[in-house]
Amino acid sequence: MARFEPFAAVRPPRALAGLVSTRSYVTYSEEELAHKLGTNPFSFLHVLQRRSPEADARFTGVRTGYEDFLADGYLIPDAEPHLYLYRQQWSGQTFVGYLGLVSLEDYRAGRIIKHEQTLEAREALFARYLETVGFHAEPVLLTHPPIAELSATAAQIAATDPLLDFATTDGAVHTLWAVPAPEPIQAALAKLGRLYIADGHHRMASSERLGEDAHVMAYLVESTQLSISSFHRHIAGPAVGDWVASVGAVPLEKRPEGLPETGFYALDHRGWWRFEPEALAFPESTWLFDHVLAPFWNVVDERHDARVRYEPGVVDLATVEHERRDQDTIFVLPHPHWADIERWADQGTSVPPKSTYIEPKLRSGVTLYAWK
Repeated sequence: MARFEPFAAVRPPRALAGLVSTRSYVTYSEEELAHKLGTNPFSFLHVLQRRSPEADARFTGVRTGYEDFLADGYLIPDAEPHLYLYRQQWSGQTFVGYLGLVSLEDYRAGRIIKHEQTLEAREALFARYLETVGFHAEPVLLTHPPIAELSATAAQIAATDPLLDFATTDGAVHTLWAVPAPEPIQAALAKLGRLYIADGHHRMASSERLGEDAHVMAYLVESTQLSISSFHRHIAGPAVGDWVASVGAVPLEKRPEGLPETGFYALDHRGWWRFEPEALAFPESTWLFDHVLAPFWNVVDERHDARVRYEPGVVDLATVEHERRDQDTIFVLPHPHWADIERWADQGTSVPPKSTYIEPKLRSGVTLYAWK
């Protein structure tokens, strides 16, 4: 079984929680970021975007910003360790799960299973970041099959007064409770042989690479709650040869709606295309690499090719069409299913990077795990 341990979260006081918490800073445009920083002095973005005056100390400004937030009372450490129940509600969806610490020893031993390769440069960069800042600002998302005892306990806790309860401008409502006793949660999880990483492969791999602390903050939800999409793949520059003829792509008269259930959509300067290779199976990103990206763009390794960029599959295709760069070709992959992902993970096989986009996406600054 994978262990799941309490921790004393560093979190905003109730009155400031909605102002402190933030989306990941990489999701903001420059204009949005400037607006947030200019209008909200409590935003955790002031920590994440703090710059150090020392050229050789890239992330020390983030650590300084964190210490300033502690000194100003914008963040407060809990006096005692807890497991936490966290609920996120938006667009008719509800995600409910438990926050705690998982062990890197269990990750190394295969009791916490990954399904996706990481980008090596990003993994190394984030390890250096963690070494400097000494905290996790958002958890790794882990998943497991439904467990009746966990759901029943969550319902009981959710009927009590929360620690935090706030809404954010993206239309989501966030609620956090302290779990009265960890033992029932740990006993229920003991029935499982393993947990699966749904999102946060880089955070887990970077923490393991660093090896500075034995634990990683994690959010555990049932696999039936996950919302799963693919990533759009944008590749810059012209193809070498006729990829359309090679894969049997047919032109579409108009922009498609949503992700394909099977096969691929593509968009280039000529318009939209659809192709559905025979015997295509998950992960479809592997087929696309082997039959299109490698032979027609000479991509050797998606993890290190600057021409390839990724966009979450939840971005609608009208926006994709509007934002396409002049020489980009964009490939839209089909909708993934957790059963396929879990089967690959159980086989010890990793899918290519950015094969799955999984929600919920958790905000930074709701709970922090600090080891320094």
